[in-house]
Amino acid sequence: MSYSFLNNTTSLVEGVEFILGKYPYYDKDTLVDRYSGMPYSFQMIVESMKPILGISTIAKILLFDALIGNSDRHHSNWGIIETKASLYVEKGLFPVNVITLSPLYDNGSSLCSYINESDIETILKDKIRYESIINTKSKSAIGWNNLRPIRHFELIKNLRNEYYDETVNFVINIKKNITEQSIDTILSNFDDNIISSQMKKLLKKFIIDRRNRIIEIYNLDSEV
Repeated sequence: MSYSFLNNTTSLVEGVEFILGKYPYYDKDTLVDRYSGMPYSFQMIVESMKPILGISTIAKILLFDALIGNSDRHHSNWGIIETKASLYVEKGLFPVNVITLSPLYDNGSSLCSYINESDIETILKDKIRYESIINTKSKSAIGWNNLRPIRHFELIKNLRNEYYDETVNFVINIKKNITEQSIDTILSNFDDNIISSQMKKLLKKFIIDRRNRIIEIYNLDSEV
């Protein structure tokens, strides 16, 4: 956990600034471009970020949110980091800015954050309630074309259908790195008085099941 990923050579520019640059009539309250009627979506982000970020980089936001079940990736919950640097050429040093996607921040609306401790046991036993948090009520703040809101896994299916080559390597990394063992290692860093044993059980199942659904959408082996 980090309170800040910036230092004295870096600065953050939120995504909304790029969207407004491309869509000056974008309404920050309704998340809709008043001129075209286009809602906040993957396509809007791609158009706004040309040529700063490519499709494969932007798609990582969608895949990460699908993995953790994040429902609040609005236009100010992602951005780019500008790093001040110097480029050495024959005549000396010249200042340049290096631009990268920022770490994804403000992930509070994810990882079962709205589940009451008293409901965990029931959710783990009730397939319908569990399915609702995994899929039925799991929706992305980022839409797809004119469809918003959209369920996370429907969004990932669209991503696979249109941008498989640009995104499959990140899914392979999810398959490789998100395992029961890696999740256990992370959760073991938190005492039970911070994250209860029941919540750890739910979180582990939640992440593994979401991981496997993403892998299945990409027709990859879903074994843990």
